[in-house]
Amino acid sequence: MGYVAFAQAAQSAIEDLQSSNLIVGASGEATPNVLCVAREADPEQNPEIEIGQFMADSHVLYSLVLELTYRCNERCVHCYLPSDTRTAELTTEQIRVLLNEFKELGGMQLQLTGGELFTRRDILEILDIVKSCGFVLSIISNLTLMTDDILHKLIEIYPRSVGCSIYGATAELHDSITNIKGSFEKSVRSIRALRSAGIPVVIKSPLLHSTAPHWLELEQLAQDLDCEYQFDLSITAKNDGGLSPVSHRVEDTAVLKDIFASRYYKLYAGDEPMSALVNPSTEAGLCGAGAAGLCVSPDGTVRPCIGLNVSLGSWPKKTLMEIWHTSTFFKEFGSIRLQDIEECRDCTDFAYCSRCPGAWHAEHGDFCKPTSYACKLAHTWADVQRGQAASRKGDER
Repeated sequence: MGYVAFAQAAQSAIEDLQSSNLIVGASGEATPNVLCVAREADPEQNPEIEIGQFMADSHVLYSLVLELTYRCNERCVHCYLPSDTRTAELTTEQIRVLLNEFKELGGMQLQLTGGELFTRRDILEILDIVKSCGFVLSIISNLTLMTDDILHKLIEIYPRSVGCSIYGATAELHDSITNIKGSFEKSVRSIRALRSAGIPVVIKSPLLHSTAPHWLELEQLAQDLDCEYQFDLSITAKNDGGLSPVSHRVEDTAVLKDIFASRYYKLYAGDEPMSALVNPSTEAGLCGAGAAGLCVSPDGTVRPCIGLNVSLGSWPKKTLMEIWHTSTFFKEFGSIRLQDIEECRDCTDFAYCSRCPGAWHAEHGDFCKPTSYACKLAHTWADVQRGQAASRKGDER
């Protein structure tokens, strides 16, 4: 696609998002209670998903995930970041150059994450850079380090959402996961401050075997805090191959069935709603990694997505444009179909699989080898759906 055509498509996309109250204009004017995910949104009727699909189909560089640091003030038991987080980090000026390059390429959507991004002493300067670029911004943070200055800066920018990881509805449970006493109270206090300022907040809750039995309490907490919420069962190996996080997965079939039988549309695999995964064709690709976006690690390593630890090159040695237009990864990865993977081709329940090749790669070193846990989740969800279908038929009789 040429950049003139892209600009026209991008402008149309922005207008659709604004008319649907999914983003705000440069003035920051918006209804304060607009949230980033509708409570029972139909993915097929969400214009943002349609726009993202259009960008992916056209291989337009539309979104960027920027990991500002791997440093973090929490010590979560299931963390997927590498064991050694003392990696090099792009400087403030390098970040300015990178984001302006992304903007010049027509980039629209930016996610800032870490580690914990608020550990960076230059975070206010970085947020000023983001504001000057005018991106549709989302932020992922544990919010324990949010100061009044950061809050005021976020009010100026008005991000489309701030995601905060909350693992339990009580301080005792949450803090047992972060290994930092007082982290729950600090996160909740910051969430209340953001919501009081009208900033959308999404509570992101990876479900672990110790927290999953209490998932309904998390839902209630989100409602009490006037937040959206997402649950995620896809606990993965570390992105350097370490397997310690997988021991925290929810293995209890009864608990899994209880979750799948209730509000499975609130379950996410990464940022993808699991309800949107049903009924794919075996001719479908593995996932959309690298189709419309990139991820940049703290040291400038460019990857197809945050969940797929495959290097496409190092910025600024290679520009984003060079990587986007010359990397062989996109064609090779995009050509792989589910039917090319024996386990998926012959599986009757593949339509219920979150099939994250990044998670497969982290655990097996091969993004075409499904993990046994992904298969277990798919079979469990499918069993629940079959049981509910049989029950409905029985009621009709």
